[in-house]
Amino acid sequence: MKRPNAAGTVLRALAPLVQKMTELEQLALDRQAMSVVQMGRQLTEAALEAARRAVELLLDQAARSAPTSMRCSCGGQATSDGFEHTSFVMRCGRVQLDRRRVSCDRCQHTEMPLDKAWSLPEGEDADDVREATERLACRLGYGEGIEELEKLWGVAPKSTSTAQGWVVQDGGRFQQAVRQDAQQHWDSYVEQQQAVAQGEQREVERQPGFGVVEADGVFVLTWKQGQEPRRKIGQSSATEIGQSDLQSPVSELSDGVLRHQPPSTLSQLQGSPMGPKARSERVRGREVCVGLVYLGEHACELSPGHGVLLERRYVVELNDRESFWPQLHAAAAAQGVLARQQLVWLSDGGRYFIDQSAELFQDQLLVPVLDIQHANQHVWETGHKLVSDNKAVSGWVGPRIEAIKEGNSQGMLIDLAEQRELRKGSEQRKAIDALSGYVQRHKHMMDYPRYRQAGYPIASAAIESTNKRLVGRRCKQGGMIWGERGLEAILALRAALFNPGAWTRLWPEALAA
Repeated sequence: MKRPNAAGTVLRALAPLVQKMTELEQLALDRQAMSVVQMGRQLTEAALEAARRAVELLLDQAARSAPTSMRCSCGGQATSDGFEHTSFVMRCGRVQLDRRRVSCDRCQHTEMPLDKAWSLPEGEDADDVREATERLACRLGYGEGIEELEKLWGVAPKSTSTAQGWVVQDGGRFQQAVRQDAQQHWDSYVEQQQAVAQGEQREVERQPGFGVVEADGVFVLTWKQGQEPRRKIGQSSATEIGQSDLQSPVSELSDGVLRHQPPSTLSQLQGSPMGPKARSERVRGREVCVGLVYLGEHACELSPGHGVLLERRYVVELNDRESFWPQLHAAAAAQGVLARQQLVWLSDGGRYFIDQSAELFQDQLLVPVLDIQHANQHVWETGHKLVSDNKAVSGWVGPRIEAIKEGNSQGMLIDLAEQRELRKGSEQRKAIDALSGYVQRHKHMMDYPRYRQAGYPIASAAIESTNKRLVGRRCKQGGMIWGERGLEAILALRAALFNPGAWTRLWPEALAA
């Protein structure tokens, strides 16, 4: 039977650190010197070793002092079967431990009380390693993330398949929690509005100012069900692909694919979908719904045409529009957008998004705004269809874009009607009719002088930047084709990483450490 060691035994773990500090002090007294970076590295290594040894001694003391018997939940008596050895990897290195296993004489249930009490990891790696791996995998490729963690900490998971499995598990778990919280918020909000309508509750007084809600859709390539490929390389060196992403090692810190990359992963696949005939029938594009909410005062202009959002909240959902809208409403509430007097809805004019926003925010003073760049794009497309000389297109487009900028949509409709009478070809008339219909449908969203005076955004630069930051930089690099579970999980984790407080909620103990 192992008995607890004497109190203060854990202080022996400080010996390597004390020795290193004494050596460095003596170096200074001898008027010798070294790089401050080198000194910091040596002290850090000694401190990590001291921490690793302290963890082992503390857990050993806890294991030795644990009772040899305990009451089981079934009412029987659970007694110790002796000590079993285990080890795991955490930030400070590999920890070795012997702890008791107890077995119930009635129900035959066995467990490790110390594992439960001290939240020991069930697998090889502790939560701090798992959290850091997933955080790096959200920004880099899986392989790059593991390499970077190995350089920074000296510890990392053994394979990319381990990191991929963690991402799928934790990303799926977090996304499910977000959906449940959003649905609870929506149910509570509906109940509150019903109480206000029936006079049972006073309506909340709104604060001055405005909030902004934007939404868009991005398509990402995924494998069709059952079409995920397998690598040609041997089983011993192959990485499990399954629901993983297939990618060249690119970083989100770069705007495009790195210039000097190894051959694409797709070249190692049987029946590669990327060839002379472009996309294979095994691949399909899946829509990622992206939402952005922020308060008007948090949008700051750094220079003409360039701005920054000081605070914002993201929403992302893969191929599930019905689940997206409650999440967007919950994000707007959490960011304080619903408590403002006006809610600005900036969109590209898509009928579906306009109708859904009108229904979702029907209790708000909604100010719908058409993205001015989208409107200008329609004018340019029409100009190219009407004017054969590319150099002369700008002459036709310029006055119409100026009319849009000045909010003169009615004058533009009259001008287009006159232009139609001057055109003889049916194709040109169809182009003018399409532009006229577009302006007619959205003229209530094109009062740009009033929007600018009120400080409302009139261009979708923020949501376009969100598409790139949240989705494009990690999920749409060259050669990437995803499994749906892996894509959904990595998107959920990236949203958690960028949303205030969300990542801490996912990893409360790991980050508290």
